[in-house]
Amino acid sequence: MAELERDRLRASWVDMFQKAVQADSWGQVVEAQEDYQRLASIIAAQQGAPYIASSDKDCMQRLCLCLSARVQALQTLNETITSFDMKALQPVFEVLFTGQELEHFPVENYKFQSVQLVKPAAKGEILCEGDEHSDWQQQQAVLKSVAGTVVCLRIEKIGLKDAQDYIDPYITVIVADPRANMLDTHDTPVARERLPQHVMFNHQVYLKVSLEQMQAEQAALFFEFKHYKPKKKKVSTRCWAFMELSELKRDAEMVLEIYHKPTDLRKKAIKLHTEKPL
Repeated sequence: MAELERDRLRASWVDMFQKAVQADSWGQVVEAQEDYQRLASIIAAQQGAPYIASSDKDCMQRLCLCLSARVQALQTLNETITSFDMKALQPVFEVLFTGQELEHFPVENYKFQSVQLVKPAAKGEILCEGDEHSDWQQQQAVLKSVAGTVVCLRIEKIGLKDAQDYIDPYITVIVADPRANMLDTHDTPVARERLPQHVMFNHQVYLKVSLEQMQAEQAALFFEFKHYKPKKKKVSTRCWAFMELSELKRDAEMVLEIYHKPTDLRKKAIKLHTEKPL
């Protein structure tokens, strides 16, 4: 199913891109702007799809930047990126999701690196200023602030026998060094779906510390499962898990062991709770 979806996306995007380039080459400025902007928003909305590999996501990001840059160029009459540059992107679209890679990206970075990106929402709609940050916007904010390799973690679910009993459950992601110094923290949104034995999150977290910095600090990744206790009127940690950087693999799925609270960032006092997918 995922392969069919990728093939469908590629064919649709190639068709839309050719239409936009044709309008651009014919001097149909308004039509070209609209077509480029629509395609950029649609591609950007797929950036967080779990069935798309990281290498393709990187390529999609560059394509969105180029499309956004051309929209800006047509609006301002500043030909930083030209219609000829856009035509050179055709092979990039054609190899998306095929496992093939071009030797180099056909458009120089300086032509699109400082552009204001088209902001996507669900189903490719364009967000207005003030709307809630999408996955794409979070990614762009991190790419601008992190010097080095950006790490994105997708938290799918946690397995617990009493999964449906928890109120407002969420997960706190912590990056900590061996001395228990926190380098970064993130809270997922509250889970909206609870199955009999799983709390579902399906959320991506973009770390604000690079892979290289985490490696230099010998850091590890920690995951605290938290929920609200109305009787005590407080948020409580139910259990936790961790993973070493050596376990962090590109586009790989991990099943982590779950440990009893309290969380030990030094990993000295660890008592196994159970073994369920996180």
